[in-house]
Amino acid sequence: MRRFLIALLSIAALTLGASSAQADFVIGDQNAIVGNTVTFWGAQWWKLNSLSGGSAPPSFKGWASHTNGCNPWTTEPGNSSDPPPAVAPFIEVIVSSSITKSGPTISGDAVALATVQTNPGYGPSPGHPGTGQVVSVQRCRR
Repeated sequence: MRRFLIALLSIAALTLGASSAQADFVIGDQNAIVGNTVTFWGAQWWKLNSLSGGSAPPSFKGWASHTNGCNPWTTEPGNSSDPPPAVAPFIEVIVSSSITKSGPTISGDAVALATVQTNPGYGPSPGHPGTGQVVSVQRCRR
């Protein structure tokens, strides 16, 4: 029954169609488990997401501004990365195992893509966290 519900939610996510801009949020690989509540945006992102490759820099808030699916991504610190003004009820997020910072550039890997059913409360300021529940995870092929 659970697999059926997950499949149904995944179909709903595809039908609702999260915009491509919303597919650029990130969660930690250790949090990307179906049923987990995750934070995909916020001032405390680095404390609330666990990565197998170590901690993310505190200036990363969860939005990857330069992405390409299952490929490495880059962004800028905080909300200077220009996150979207709102999120859809279901969004696709990048799952990262390693995030680093060099000068003003933050970069990370993409080990999977996950569908998240979002909760109310998101805002483009890091003080308005984006949270939700993971409904599916698809590993990236290497």
